[in-house]
Formats: sequence, C-alpha cells, structure tokens
Amino acid sequence: MFFFKRFCFRRVFIWYLTVAFSILSFASSAPAMFIPSPYEGNGTPHQETDLQKIQRLLESKLVQHKLSQLGLTKEEIEARLNHLDDEQIHQIASQINALEPGGGTVEVVIIVILVALLGFLILELTGTIDVLKW
Repeated sequence: MFFFKRFCFRRVFIWYLTVAFSILSFASSAPAMFIPSPYEGNGTPHQETDLQKIQRLLESKLVQHKLSQLGLTKEEIEARLNHLDDEQIHQIASQINALEPGGGTVEVVIIVILVALLGFLILELTGTIDVLKW
C-alpha cells in the first residue's frame, strides 16, 4: 500500500510540475521586436507625438471629471501644458505609456491557482484531508 501511495504521489507531482511550468512558460513569453527611437537625428524628442498622447489622456471623460473636481478648467490645463518644456512633456508622455490598465491580472490568477493546488497537495500528503483516497 505504501508503494502505491508513493507511486501515485510521484505521478501526480510530475503532472503538476509539468502543467505548472507549461502555463508559466506561456505567461512570461514576450515577443522581441525593434522599437523606433523617440528621438530625431539631432537628439530632440518628438514633441508632437508626446503632446498627442497627453491630449488623448486629457480628453478622456474620467480624467476631465477628476480635473474638474480638483477645480481646474480646460483653459488652465492648456495654459499649464504650454508652460512645460520639451523634457517635461516627454517625461509625462513616457509616464502615460507606463500606465498599465488591468495590472497584469492573468499572472495573478495563475499564481493563485498554482498556490492553491500546491496547498491542496501538501494537505493531502500530510493526511490533513483525504480527498483522493489513495
């Protein structure tokens, strides 16, 4: 009986590791490609594209509502935006690019499932629960 339990544990554990590593290998794969430089030949950033990114963000209803709650009008926002230099505009645009809506929820779900399975397996092997009926 002990041999059978040990054999089944090894089999289940190997399958668990195989599935876990397969899922994790798919979740972390990222395609590699060339990214165009945001700088022109003379080293100045593309101010037009950065301004367009900022304008698109400012045009969203959620951002407009939050800015109006803070007491800023569209004219005040435009005036403040016109006072920024190229480096500050580029910094704001790059921070907009860094925002990730959703926050990587797929990885979190996979990790939670794997931790739950590992916890279930540990509880089963220690004899705390007996669901598999070895």
